Amino acid sequence: MPTNRDLRAQLAAAAARLQEVDSPALAAAVDTVLAPRGWAALRATDPDGTAGPNLSVMLDKAARDQIVAAAKAAGTSVTDDVNEGYRSFLAGEYTPRKPVRARYGASVERVNLNVTPVLSLRQQVEEQAGMSAANVAADFLMRKYKAGPYAAGYAADSLQPGAVCNPQVPRTVRDLIRSRAAAAGNKVTDDVNEGFQKYLDGEFTPEALVWADTSDMVNLRMNPNDDLHDKLRAVKGIRPLQVAVAFLLDKYDIDPGAAK
Repeated sequence: MPTNRDLRAQLAAAAARLQEVDSPALAAAVDTVLAPRGWAALRATDPDGTAGPNLSVMLDKAARDQIVAAAKAAGTSVTDDVNEGYRSFLAGEYTPRKPVRARYGASVERVNLNVTPVLSLRQQVEEQAGMSAANVAADFLMRKYKAGPYAAGYAADSLQPGAVCNPQVPRTVRDLIRSRAAAAGNKVTDDVNEGFQKYLDGEFTPEALVWADTSDMVNLRMNPNDDLHDKLRAVKGIRPLQVAVAFLLDKYDIDPGAAK
């Protein structure tokens, strides 16, 4: 059986051989699969791969435009991408983020992106995801094309602030965090939201906090997004506020064992 590395070359050789033995129709079929987006043409012949009814996916306009342009440049269709996301979710290879509402008063234009994913996939996702198939589609598209909350430098301040939290840290550490965040033009709460999301995505692992001096402990006020906070609370063995403080120390290069 050909390996993935040899598959294209062997299919091309098969097409050439079919031409030699006077089977042009079969050769053309192989060439169709080898052509750009040939896999989509093949998938369309799957009895379970036919397009379903229209699904409206709500996105920020900037994210929608970026996704459409990137899919076109990649030679794929957004509907094929959504089907890919559904299959990845059902196979346990991808976990969608729950949508978070924009902060009250934020003026972000929202638009629809219409897709026609396979109906059977859509129905399975609706049953298993704990959110709408449209929200799963939106999250996967943004994830694939690094748009919205997956974009580099995404502003976490679009997340709604949650309940007030006051983890205890040494006064010198609190002052260092505040001053370095302010110098970078950041807010501590937005940094914490970033840290929570990176932890959930497996991009950050907190280290144990060992303070050099605990004689002057004070509150470090923050208002992390409630949805993110709840997700961390659901992780066994994790204390969310320790993750928050560990991320702040890591982001601003503060050594807990040296700050006095």
